[in-house]
Amino acid sequence: MLSLFADDSNDLSHFKDEEMRFAAQFTRSQIGCFKESKSWDIRDALRLIAMRHLQGTLFNKNTLCKLPEMKEWKPSLLAFHLINEDFWGPMDPLLGTVAPATRKQIAHTMDSLWMMRTQPEDVLMKLRPIPTFEMDYCEEARACRMLSVAPLGWETGVDLIGTPFQSYRIQVCYCMRKWTITKRFSDFIQLQKEMYAEVDLLPNILRKDMMFKFQIGDKVARAKGLVLFVEKMHHSLAARGMYSPRLMAFLGVDVLRIHLEEEGRVAKILDSVNLNIGSVWHPVDEVWLRKWRKFVMGRGARRYMPPGKITNLRLMEEVPLTISTRSGVDVTYTKWMPKKGMVLGKDYRSLNYNMFAYLKCVHGGGPWISSKDKEIDDKLREMPLISKSEFGGVAGFRCVVGTGLEAIIRLQSFMRMAMCLIKKMKNHTDKLSHEAEGVREVLYRYKEKCIEDDTHAYIRKEEERRAMGYLEAASNFTQKTWRAKKQIAVGGKALEAIKEAQEIFAEASGTLEQPADASPLVVEDVENIVAIPSTEEYTVTFHEGMPFSVGLGEYAATGETVVTQLRDDGRDFVAKLGADKKETQKMPLIVMKSVLVAINDCPTKALSFQQVKDRVAKTPFPISLVLRKPLEETHQLHQLKVFEAEDIKLQAFKRLLVHGMPIKLHSKKKTPVKSTIWLTTTHLAWRTEDYSPDTDVAKFLKSCQLSHLVKKFKRWEGMHSGEAVTGVTRSMLEAANGKKYSGAVQDYTLTYEDIGCTVASECQKLFAETTAWGQADVLKDFHTRDAQNLFDIKFVREGKLSPGFQSKAKENHCFTVHLQAFDKKGNEVAKSRVLEFEVDLSEDDAEGKSAAELSALKMEMRDVVVWGLTRIVAEARSSKYFLGEDGRTHRRKAPVRRLRII
Repeated sequence: MLSLFADDSNDLSHFKDEEMRFAAQFTRSQIGCFKESKSWDIRDALRLIAMRHLQGTLFNKNTLCKLPEMKEWKPSLLAFHLINEDFWGPMDPLLGTVAPATRKQIAHTMDSLWMMRTQPEDVLMKLRPIPTFEMDYCEEARACRMLSVAPLGWETGVDLIGTPFQSYRIQVCYCMRKWTITKRFSDFIQLQKEMYAEVDLLPNILRKDMMFKFQIGDKVARAKGLVLFVEKMHHSLAARGMYSPRLMAFLGVDVLRIHLEEEGRVAKILDSVNLNIGSVWHPVDEVWLRKWRKFVMGRGARRYMPPGKITNLRLMEEVPLTISTRSGVDVTYTKWMPKKGMVLGKDYRSLNYNMFAYLKCVHGGGPWISSKDKEIDDKLREMPLISKSEFGGVAGFRCVVGTGLEAIIRLQSFMRMAMCLIKKMKNHTDKLSHEAEGVREVLYRYKEKCIEDDTHAYIRKEEERRAMGYLEAASNFTQKTWRAKKQIAVGGKALEAIKEAQEIFAEASGTLEQPADASPLVVEDVENIVAIPSTEEYTVTFHEGMPFSVGLGEYAATGETVVTQLRDDGRDFVAKLGADKKETQKMPLIVMKSVLVAINDCPTKALSFQQVKDRVAKTPFPISLVLRKPLEETHQLHQLKVFEAEDIKLQAFKRLLVHGMPIKLHSKKKTPVKSTIWLTTTHLAWRTEDYSPDTDVAKFLKSCQLSHLVKKFKRWEGMHSGEAVTGVTRSMLEAANGKKYSGAVQDYTLTYEDIGCTVASECQKLFAETTAWGQADVLKDFHTRDAQNLFDIKFVREGKLSPGFQSKAKENHCFTVHLQAFDKKGNEVAKSRVLEFEVDLSEDDAEGKSAAELSALKMEMRDVVVWGLTRIVAEARSSKYFLGEDGRTHRRKAPVRRLRII
């Protein structure tokens, strides 16, 4: 072969890096070989450098140090290719030949060459074959990524019919070996056609050119294109951990032979009988190792196939174990343990970490089994669950220790080393400061400078704080002066002072708060935590001379005031012989269970029920009440899937919660409760026990000492509301009076004489008791509810994540709401309060559906509820945390109260 370098062979200035210049000048010294070394010795030297790099990167990624004799990879790779004379210059377009590259050409082009992009990991035989059709190949054979191809020229020939053609000579460098092949362009076209069926996307496409039929095509460009096609094809597959057996056969690569040769060489480097400090042993099945030894030691006609995946499962067996829980229940489970009676050297052998990691990387299988000593049963530990596909059909297997124990040992060694280093540096510093001349003076000066810098920084900070204080005081003075001039009082401090003065004067005079001269009326209100769909609000005004007899009750769970009674005994009752009521004297229309919003524009959200009653009693006529009407119609839960837009769907879900969403509530000791979930702007409420309106008339009559009317009312027959009725019902009692008339809050369409009550005193008593019965039933409805403010909701989870669910409840129909729990004193505790819910479907909605359809529908309903509640919790969380005056983040425990002017 010609000399490797041309005229400037001794010029090293083209290499900008000093290490690359050294490698180009002292090639054999760079990789650690001699002038008499053979080609296999040179390969062994580069392979040793690669393995030393991989021992600190690929095999043991948790290593904390590198080997001291480790050499730089890229200079070593350059030296290897220079020794093997793998670099070639540009191709002569007329003669079709190439000359060895000069050092200038190497320095300028080596970054673009595939052979110089090789990494230490590319030496490993870990690429798996892709499915290849109509050719024999070994599925267990592995290849490496280290492949580069270079054009060496072309030769012109003539086929059988006299047509000229070109054969391209190509140098193939694969896994530190090289040879030359000769291929026609048609061979590459045939390869591309066959690769189409095996690869989804080719990196580039070869196309025929008629110019070459006339010998006028650009042969240099075609040669480069052929080389680029081969290299891109291999490296694109290698990036996915695969190689093409067809491409390897086309390039003349004996994959199986090179695989066994490389594996034997790598095993010789990595294997050792001694264990490194801080490492562990990894037992391997001896049956598999026997096949592996035959494979790496086979030569010529005695060549064996690769052993396949590591079969360490033969060393393990499932052992049943039993544990007792706190409740006294015995739970049995299986654990994988080493088989009894296994002998080291006969049933298994122990390898070091790097050797086993290499075998597992190339062949796969496993699992990891580790121990401090070579015996397999020496202090085994558990590892996380492994997948089913990794070991061919064993799912949920919990193998014994692998990298976990080794990582712990290495981390402990590193921490001890770091502590010793810190102690050493401290002792060295102490000794230096006590003995070395001038050191103590330098340390004192440094300490003095630090103190001086801290002092100056503190002074600057105080000056800035004072300047800001002056600016803030000046701005406050300007604002107060302007507001006093305009007779406006706003701002937190001013509003608090005005509010406090109004409360003092109101308490002294026994009246409501009144605005002072030139100051507004300040009231307290509660901010909403979440926004809810708009509900109808209406205003009712009571003028002087009109009786105010609306019954108000407390919704204790949320702190709201609700309408619980509309009838008034003194106003609405009329005796049989009494004066007639005028039908024109209608009372204001009020809806039962409406929520009181404001009294004469004063919001009641921040007031307790007792404060509301006091304000109503002290408010002079006219009294104006703002009430929020309860929703009567809304979409049902199973109907929300018709909304595609998430914002519209969320609004519909909130509207359903405002109306009340039927659901089942589970608990440990009770059967599920037919509950309901409600949403307000500040609270999430739910029913804690079963409730239904009381309609037992006989029980009601006995409770009010009118038992003699029970039989008479039961035997009563007649017409009510256009229908034939047998027996007096509660609705009939509520519509009965001494005389029929229209007035007050309802129309009385029956008389007590019609239903069999003729005694005047009994009629009056029955009217009063019916009024009390209705109010008691409404209060019972609100007393069966519980609530917690939205800031206390932690999260919502789907499924049966709590033991409170009944066994019949299905996993796909259930969800839990986790709330902040409190002790008896009202202090927060770490344990959460969990509500177990199951979606429910009414009988009318479930009619005509199969069991499978019902189950799927309920699962969709559950998903909608979890999604909607999660969005509501996220909305509440946006105002849940705030920055306090101390500069720290705090959590709100109750809705924010604000002062505002009306």
